Parts: sequence; structure tokens; C-alpha cells
Amino acid sequence: MKSLCLFVFGCLSVFSLGCVAQDLHSQVQSLKTSYAASGSIVSTDDHTLVIEPNMPAPMLAMPKFENGQTTWSYYAFPLASITVPLAEIDETLIGEDRVFTNPEAAKAYRPGDAGDATLVVVVGKPGKQFHSLTYDRDKLTQLGPGPHSSTAYAQAPDEVMAFGLTFTDQASAHAFVASLRKAVLMARAQNVAQARPVQP
Repeated sequence: MKSLCLFVFGCLSVFSLGCVAQDLHSQVQSLKTSYAASGSIVSTDDHTLVIEPNMPAPMLAMPKFENGQTTWSYYAFPLASITVPLAEIDETLIGEDRVFTNPEAAKAYRPGDAGDATLVVVVGKPGKQFHSLTYDRDKLTQLGPGPHSSTAYAQAPDEVMAFGLTFTDQASAHAFVASLRKAVLMARAQNVAQARPVQP
């Protein structure tokens, strides 16, 4: 009887793991679809994403309101690609902000104006870094049309603890964030399940 129970438990564990894998694959496909207008996502497996944003990355202007004053911060995330193990993302720190892709936005800004893009910021778990390829945005924007070698725009490897992805469509950004949070939790659960020793 005991061996039968163990057999049934083992079958249920395999079935459960299969369901999680299928659901994780579905979330990864959703990530690819929601990011399609902003770049591409390639995955050799459902646990690791290689994100390749459109180049050049836009210069982003973000208003901040403090003590009745509006101040501006400017960002650019010049990523040629970034390798992201899902289980190493801190899903509690994924954030969204409305931003302006026109660096001159501050001149025409009126309080209440909404940005024309959404910035999604992804942060790694403490002590984790993501392997990336970055480039010199200014050099890239000054190049003429046609193919160019990566050395022409100073592409180089880097390690980053956080990165930003830009979406022109707010609904796509929301869908991406929702799928990413689910995918992170599923990948982590799958890692735990696979690491758990099988009882004899």
C-alpha cells in the first residue's frame, strides 16, 4: 500500500510539473507577443529570455513632482541584448512609469500631460546581475544608413542589476508586466520542484 501511495504521489508530481511547464511556456509566448513592437525576445528554454530592444534606444524624459515643483530625469537604456534568467528577477520591484520620448518634452510640458510611452523597469534579486551587450547610443545615432559593425557603435559586454524596456503602447506594457510576474513565479516554482529529491 505504501509503495502504491508513493507511485501515485510521484505521478501527481510529474503531472503537476508538466502543467507548470506548459503554463510557463504560455507566459513566455505572451511576453514575446506583447514586446514585439519594441524589440524581440528569444528563449532557448522557458527559463531564460534573451531580450533584444529596437536600436537606438529612445532618450526618455520623466517628470517628477516634489513640493509643487516639476523636475525632470533623463534615461537611455542602450541595450543590444540582455540575458535574463526568469528566476533571478525580483517580481516585487517590476515597475511602470509614463515617460516622454521627446527629450525636449520639458519645454512644452503642462502638469497633467501624459507621456507617450511606458517604461518598464526590471530589477534582479539581491546579488544577481544580468549579462548584457550595451552600445554607445550617440555613436549609433550618428551612423548613416546601411550595415555597420558592432565596433562602430562601441558594443561591449556589461553586467547590470536592473534595466528598462520602453513600450509605445501602454496596454502592451501592462500585458508584459502581468505575464512577466507570472512567469517569474512559475520558473522559480519549477526550479524548486525539480531540485526536490524524489522519495524512494
